[in-house]
Amino acid sequence: MNQAVVRNIVAIGSAILLMCAGGWMSSARAGQSGKAAGYAVAERAVTKLEQEWFAIQQANDWAKLSKIISDDFVLVDSDGSLGNKESMIAAYKEEAPRVVSLKMQVMVAHAVAGNTVIASGLDDIATKSASGDTVHRYERFIDTWVMRDGRWQCVAEQVTLAKPDRK
Repeated sequence: MNQAVVRNIVAIGSAILLMCAGGWMSSARAGQSGKAAGYAVAERAVTKLEQEWFAIQQANDWAKLSKIISDDFVLVDSDGSLGNKESMIAAYKEEAPRVVSLKMQVMVAHAVAGNTVIASGLDDIATKSASGDTVHRYERFIDTWVMRDGRWQCVAEQVTLAKPDRK
């Protein structure tokens, strides 16, 4: 990835962090307990989108997935590499023939402002190995969602390999 792209990714990530910090500070200044009017609505909307993400991915509906991911999307993948909307969708397409199931084991949405929601959780991604065995990969994620032009868009994601939650 060239330096200009990396600088853009870093700048976007910094802007997202500043926006989130601004939302937290505004909420604190207003003396709110973290849940202002509209926050619950925002959290429900993002929770629904997170759940739809897997259905869209399993249906291989890349055009629909592309609509909920912003054009300036930034990905920090589980191997530490940086990616964007195109690289993430390309990886999904490559893995799609091997996917057996996608399950969200845990998901929490936390509105930090009326137009910004942080979603985090644990995914169980089951794929077929070359030998035909089903292999589970567990990923913790943090997604940043922003309301833009009247619709929610995921603008950033961080993925970390994890172990399954014990029940």
